[in-house]
Amino acid sequence: MLASDSTAPDVLEAPLASTATNNTASATTTTDGATPPESGKDQEQAVATAPPEDSSNVEQGDGDGDADADGDADTDADAEASAALEAEEREELQQFINELREKIEGKRQLRLQNSTFELPGEEHFARLDSNLKKNTAFVKKLKLFTATQLDALLRELSALNLSKYISEICAALAEAKLKMTDVPAVVTLASRLHCTYADFDVQFLEAWQKALNIKASEKIGNPSKLRVDLRLFAELVSSGVIQMKPGLAQLGVVLVHLIAQDKDDHSNFSIILSFCRHCGEEYAGLVPQKMQQLATKYGVEVPKSDFLTADKQLNLRTMLKGYFKALCKHVLAEQTELMNMTKNIRRTMECKGEISTEKREKCELMQASFDKLLASAQSLSELLGEPLPELAKESECCNPGTVIDNMLDSAAFGVLDPWGDEETRSFYTDLPDLRQFLPNFSAPKVDLETLEEPSELTEEAIEANLDAEMDLDDPPSTASDTALETASEELPSSTPTTATSTPAIATSTAEDVKPHKMGSALMELGRQQQQQQQQSQQNQNQSQTQTQTQLRQQFDGFLVNLFNCVNKELIDSAAIEFLLNFNTKHQRKKLTRTIFSVQRTRLDILPYLSRFVAIVHLCNTDVAADLAELLRKEFKWHIRKKNQLNIESKLKIVRFIGELVKFGLFKKFDALGCLKMLLRDFQHHQIEMACAFVEVSGVYLYNCRDARLLMNVFLDQMLRLKTATAMDSRHSAQIESVYYLVKPPESSKREPTIRPPMHEYIRHLIFEELCKQNVERCIKMLRRIDWQDPETNCYAIKCLSKAYLLRFPLIRCLADLVSGLSSYQPRAVTIVIDNVFEDIRAGLEIHSPRMAQRRIAMAKYLGEMYNYKLVESTHILNTLYSIISLGVSMDQSVVSPLDPPDSLFRLKLACMLLDTCGPYFTSQATRKKLDYFLVFFQHYYWFKKSHPVFSKSENTSDLFPILVDHTYRDCLAGVRPKLKLYKSWDQAKAAIDQLQEKLYPQLKANSAQDPSLATISEISELDEGATDEDSGSSNDQRERQVAGQEPEQSNDWTENETEPPLPPPPPPEKSKEDLEFEHLYEKMTTDSYQERLKEPIKATAKDIPVPMMARLQKKSYEQITGGQASGSANTNATQISKAAANHEAAPGSPGPEPPDGNGKSGAAAVVPFVLMVRGNKGGKQQFKSFVAPSDSHLAINLKLQEQKIREEKEKVKRLTLNITERIEEEDYQESLLPPQQRNFTQSYYQKPNKHKFKHQKGAPDADLIFH
Repeated sequence: MLASDSTAPDVLEAPLASTATNNTASATTTTDGATPPESGKDQEQAVATAPPEDSSNVEQGDGDGDADADGDADTDADAEASAALEAEEREELQQFINELREKIEGKRQLRLQNSTFELPGEEHFARLDSNLKKNTAFVKKLKLFTATQLDALLRELSALNLSKYISEICAALAEAKLKMTDVPAVVTLASRLHCTYADFDVQFLEAWQKALNIKASEKIGNPSKLRVDLRLFAELVSSGVIQMKPGLAQLGVVLVHLIAQDKDDHSNFSIILSFCRHCGEEYAGLVPQKMQQLATKYGVEVPKSDFLTADKQLNLRTMLKGYFKALCKHVLAEQTELMNMTKNIRRTMECKGEISTEKREKCELMQASFDKLLASAQSLSELLGEPLPELAKESECCNPGTVIDNMLDSAAFGVLDPWGDEETRSFYTDLPDLRQFLPNFSAPKVDLETLEEPSELTEEAIEANLDAEMDLDDPPSTASDTALETASEELPSSTPTTATSTPAIATSTAEDVKPHKMGSALMELGRQQQQQQQQSQQNQNQSQTQTQTQLRQQFDGFLVNLFNCVNKELIDSAAIEFLLNFNTKHQRKKLTRTIFSVQRTRLDILPYLSRFVAIVHLCNTDVAADLAELLRKEFKWHIRKKNQLNIESKLKIVRFIGELVKFGLFKKFDALGCLKMLLRDFQHHQIEMACAFVEVSGVYLYNCRDARLLMNVFLDQMLRLKTATAMDSRHSAQIESVYYLVKPPESSKREPTIRPPMHEYIRHLIFEELCKQNVERCIKMLRRIDWQDPETNCYAIKCLSKAYLLRFPLIRCLADLVSGLSSYQPRAVTIVIDNVFEDIRAGLEIHSPRMAQRRIAMAKYLGEMYNYKLVESTHILNTLYSIISLGVSMDQSVVSPLDPPDSLFRLKLACMLLDTCGPYFTSQATRKKLDYFLVFFQHYYWFKKSHPVFSKSENTSDLFPILVDHTYRDCLAGVRPKLKLYKSWDQAKAAIDQLQEKLYPQLKANSAQDPSLATISEISELDEGATDEDSGSSNDQRERQVAGQEPEQSNDWTENETEPPLPPPPPPEKSKEDLEFEHLYEKMTTDSYQERLKEPIKATAKDIPVPMMARLQKKSYEQITGGQASGSANTNATQISKAAANHEAAPGSPGPEPPDGNGKSGAAAVVPFVLMVRGNKGGKQQFKSFVAPSDSHLAINLKLQEQKIREEKEKVKRLTLNITERIEEEDYQESLLPPQQRNFTQSYYQKPNKHKFKHQKGAPDADLIFH
């Protein structure tokens, strides 16, 4: 770093550069122009030799002609730039002088006030409040003084009598911890106290002497407080609050001690620098060097303070200059030490290949300390007007961020590829060599990578550069033409044009040169030749004007067509055309303005425009330099504006900068500075700007060795800010996306799963080979596998059930494949269908966004299965109802965990299933069922849409996603094009209530007639399952139908429903009496049937009842002593056998032992019988009781017979109940049909009867025709 870099402000460089440009231009003109000849003979000879010269160098003449034609425009532009710069400098100088004059005048008035005041008398203090509590509180407030308390403290000061508290007040002000912004307020308060109390200045000086007591042997304990105290004390002395003589003495003592202590490490430099900035003008006559130079340049006198004489100011200035010289020596010593450490580190790296962490950190700390010291020395050099000594070059100075990190990068990162692929590298690096298109081009080819980058790409250097840039005052916008023209220094054209230019330009150039070459030779040709020459000159001027107009129009057309170059070949051709035909200074400036003002939505063309600028940069560097400067200023203006407007323009700027960085036209240092500037206030639009910049150039910068570490730091900082800041989910997703784009996560390599060959073959057929053209081939191949092998069978079913592993268009092919296998492997296909239903059910029971694509695929798969006649319409409708009802709470105050209010995925799932198989509900019964579902579906949709989560707010419209709304409407339009959609949730609820009134009361009435039906629900479910299984077996006899066929064309496919495919002819019209009779007859039949159902069924008695007289027969003594129970003979045989059967033990166990009267068991199990015999007297029947063993043939046969009778009764009961339930089901299905079609229902298994067509008598039925 050179000392001249800090002493030459940017504002002073512009006029010098402008002057140098003008001098260069004039010198070029003098050199290019011919030297005036000394005689007329020489003139004639020059004129004679002119035509051959022009004819041989037409190309050179064309370039000179263009430059001369644009000379006036360039001169005007330079004049405008100089005028604008001068006006800006004058305004800055005048503002500085006004502020300085105002400050000097204010101090003069304050000193006058503090020196000519009159103290108030005793009666004044007698009227004030001397309350101890208030005075003590006032002193405490002074210890915590801030500028905002000044007004309140002045009011209290005017109301309190503080005569006895002056010492405490002085100590409080001297010991208070103040800020730089509080100093003016303290001076005002101290002036008020000085003018009110007589002994305030003396005691205040004593307090400051204690506070500023610095010992030469001790270091400063609190430099921050001393920096503020020193300025405050100097302000108090210059304001007259403290007497001048003792005050200056005390101030001199402090400064001498500070400088004496700071000879070695210069740790007190911040205190001295702060004193020079704020009080240097009054005490040392210090004026910033920049302002002094501007005042000298424009002849303006800078006002000076009259507080101290020039001799006293010279003494302090001399002392400060001595301190500055010591500081410069310290800077040189620090640089030498840093360079030595760098050499040692480099040597260690070369020898050992690694550097210890301790040495690395020590070098970094030394580098940071040196940078801080150097920046401070530059600031003091600007104030004192003293130049810094020349330091060593940057290449020789320590740069641990470059030296160490590059060495570590070489070992750790290896070869870094900033492009990623060969095509991208070719686009950004392979630029056409224009020397083959410009044969007379003699300038050397410019290497794009030779742009000067700062050798120190560290975060501290970027921070310092940003602080310096943000302090500059840029124009409010750089999009205007004036700002564009004054943005950068214009360079003269150095590239000739081609020989294919029009001859008129060469002629005009020759005419411009003729007045300089011919001179007095034209006067000797005579009056006649002069007239001819004037006439020809007028004609040539007219032709020149026409040619310039044509060229201007051609260039405007070229700029318009430039934005249509959207590939590499077109943009290369456009760049070559510009260099051949339009390469002038004025047109290059216009080109820069046009490229900079590209439409903000044309982000796709930014890479091609950057390539165009890079190609032009090979010959003329001013276009790239001007464009980079314009983009930098526009970016900085957007950052300083801090508005939330024009996000597209901001994104265009940062993306354009990113593209120029990859072409090497924008410095990496400046680009990283822009990213750092965005991270300072990382919110709102700046988040999107940073993400856009990293997206475009982040990979490039991260893979460049000199920018890798800084880019890594900024990326980590972005991620930390995302975690620590509560930001929108969209911004968080953007940050994560660009972060992992630049630094992809290091994922461990997943070990491939090793499968048996047969499993791999099955996966190959289903997931790789399956497509629309080879479905039949895959069916044949899968039929050949061993389906009897349990392992192969299970794996094939598993693969056939995972439709979500296929590409979405191939799900239909998978359903076709399963349909083809259903004829050969029905059990496996049944398991696949069950797996699909189970997967959909599990997806409804587990709300996980990760399963979204899987659930969509499985819904699509189920719909395709219906299209290929693998499932029935009832299954589809049950699934649809499950989607909108399972785990769904229709109460908006209750949040369902399975269907959260903000989750609309079930709507998408139902729409997918309806879109897939809804158009194939062709029969009238299925269409009616689907219409009922659509009512509930619309109710669910409006329930979701009307939830407060998606309700309108004050500043936003409807928050319901428009994509979901379109999906819902497109789905219903595809299923029912003429369906009238509900417009609110209330309409949907009203439609459901109406549907319930139409259907549900009849079901309730049927169920209320026989309440005992509720006890046989399990049997009904079993029967339904059996029925469904029977009906499902009919799928094997169906012919496979392509799902894409229109429903009207599928004549051979009808659902096995209760309705025929063709509507029957309408029944003849019945009179009112017939309808009333049929109604009464049906009611009578139903009542009679229901009454018969309630009557108990009397079974035929097969046992002979025992007469009463036999039952009342007295027991004998043997029966009583034999352990027979009382009254056992009074029962009939059937009752006794039933009792014995009820008490019989399990097979293999001993028979029951009848208890005796004492509770003891008998010896053996017996069965009591009653024997009926015919008597001798008149054939009267007689009854005798006896017992038989339980294992006898008589007892066993009786048990078997009773068991058969019991099983037969149970079977009859079950069949009777099944018939009742089926009748109710048929009544329900008939109630769903229109009244005129209830008598024409057919069985599911019967083929429809073909009715003979009969011509209808009378007028046609319009409702039947159009509905």
